[in-house]
Amino acid sequence: MKTVLIAYSSKTGTAEACVHLLEAELKGLRVTLADLDRETPDVSAFDAVVFGSSVRFAKLRPSAARFLNAHAAELAERPHGLFLCCGFGHEFEEYSSRLFPQLLRDSAFAVLNFGGKLKLERASWPERLLLHHVRSSIRESEIEDGEFTPTLPGILPENISMMASALRRAL
Repeated sequence: MKTVLIAYSSKTGTAEACVHLLEAELKGLRVTLADLDRETPDVSAFDAVVFGSSVRFAKLRPSAARFLNAHAAELAERPHGLFLCCGFGHEFEEYSSRLFPQLLRDSAFAVLNFGGKLKLERASWPERLLLHHVRSSIRESEIEDGEFTPTLPGILPENISMMASALRRAL
């Protein structure tokens, strides 16, 4: 049976929720979840790896950045997928090209945005002020012809399914 490592870091729980959705789509594979804020898994023990992190202020979580820097060469040697939890999809291309080394992007079976959520209740006070401002800006930009149709960030289950399909093809 093929073994898959899903290594992730999550500040407010969105990346963790996405990882559990991905795990549910990988029935028939032996999947190990590794929260990089709590552990550092041995990449060489797995047939494939999915790596991802939430993005805060245009940066990977510190534990994710450390893991990626330490294990980029090992990741490049096996099938791997990359994801970000990035609530603002229009920033995903910039973030992924800046946060993931080109070698890993070019050799990945998938590089995807799993979406994101604005969770004010789990943010620090400075983050709450910024997120409140961002949320207000989104709502104002969604007013067209006097109609209010807010579109706030959310998880993208279709991209999680795409990652699962790409992983299965890579194995």
